[in-house]
Amino acid sequence: MSPDGGHKKRILLVAPSYNFIYRGAMIKPGAIYSPHLGLAAVAGSLVSRGHLVRIVDLNKIEENAFLEELRRFSPHYVGISFSTILSREALRLAKLVKDADRNVNVVAGGVHPTSMPADVLASAAVDIVCLGEADYSIVDVVDGKPLEDIAGVAFRRNGECILSRQREPIKDLDALAYPAWGLFNLREYRTTELLARANPAGWIETSRGCPYECIYCNKSVFGRNFRAKSVKRVVDEMAYMLDCGFREIHIADDCFTVNIERAKGICAEILKRQLRFPWATVTGIRADRVDQELLTLMRRAGCYRVFFGIETGSDTVLKIIRKGETCEDVRRAVRMSKKAGLEVHGFFMLALPGETENTMRETIDFAKELDLDMAKVAITVPLPSTPYFEQLDREGKIKTRDWSKYNLYFPARELYDLPGLDWDTVETYYKKFYREYYFRPRFMIKRFWGSLVRAQLLNDIKAFFQVKW
Repeated sequence: MSPDGGHKKRILLVAPSYNFIYRGAMIKPGAIYSPHLGLAAVAGSLVSRGHLVRIVDLNKIEENAFLEELRRFSPHYVGISFSTILSREALRLAKLVKDADRNVNVVAGGVHPTSMPADVLASAAVDIVCLGEADYSIVDVVDGKPLEDIAGVAFRRNGECILSRQREPIKDLDALAYPAWGLFNLREYRTTELLARANPAGWIETSRGCPYECIYCNKSVFGRNFRAKSVKRVVDEMAYMLDCGFREIHIADDCFTVNIERAKGICAEILKRQLRFPWATVTGIRADRVDQELLTLMRRAGCYRVFFGIETGSDTVLKIIRKGETCEDVRRAVRMSKKAGLEVHGFFMLALPGETENTMRETIDFAKELDLDMAKVAITVPLPSTPYFEQLDREGKIKTRDWSKYNLYFPARELYDLPGLDWDTVETYYKKFYREYYFRPRFMIKRFWGSLVRAQLLNDIKAFFQVKW
């Protein structure tokens, strides 16, 4: 029985396939394939309450195998976590579940259901939405509490979408159960060599919440209130991940280095325990929240690569998007990272608010000036619940709510009208960025020798021919 004296429930957690997102994309070789952190975290909470949980990752099994698992396991609840681009696929899977067994309760969670609960509950296949952090609300749902008494859920009643009272952000992240990595077959996961040196590579969150105001960012799940796990909990969890079979760890935080002293403490604790594993800040850290001591300590503790969300080479655009950084902050951070012996990768965006042909030219030139080990650019997609989406929506510039088209890796001309620029020009500069950056003799020579040293030359050649130049 579960700890509250009720019967154990069977819960099947589902990760929809995202392979279609990269189909035909220029950067397919840079696709990330790792076990789903969100589902692992939710599963950990449910298992700690005594419930029976299984996880199905449709990136790893065929749909027929999923339906067979559904039949064999006969769950009381099916939970599906998804982002905006996966919403159509997720709702299709929810319908498959209901077609197989009308008595199964389908629960949706993740960034899109949190942002658009009424939209998701418009599907008769979804019964409940967990809003924001689902670690505790999903347990309340499965334990059988009345939905109206559970904070942080949405549900249908008499055809109407009902939102319960808001759940307060979780203050004590150390109290969360460890992610249930044992529910995955980790041997099935292999991240491309462009993003990982050792496999399987897994995600860890050391904090939640982002206090910054970038207008393209969705903060609906974790909010703006920065909360962090303690140094001990973080390194304990890293050691646990290594025991589970991970050989590399990727930081999933929005704000790993916001508290610089805490980040230094994590590195010092890794060194103190003599844990030896490669790790990287794959989701990006802020250029204005690093110093030389931190970056050098990160390198000593096993970090080999840092990612920065650079976005643009225009200080004017940086102000418009409320990034809170300058190009000089980025230059300084990149210089210090290279001095520390770290690989440096950068994320860029085109078609940002205030963008012109000149600022796009500045972004390409800035990327080349920085001479990063890798640079990745995307055309800006205004995602639901972001200030940019809401601004465009108020101005009547959003052209579709077909969420399947909100793909960060493809042109956005079908999504919205871009003030001041035509889409042909944007797409031309998108291609220019990759061609000018990666076909520089300086970059090609540096990459060639680096690939030889790391014995990755054949992998780099293979990735090169996968890119749609």
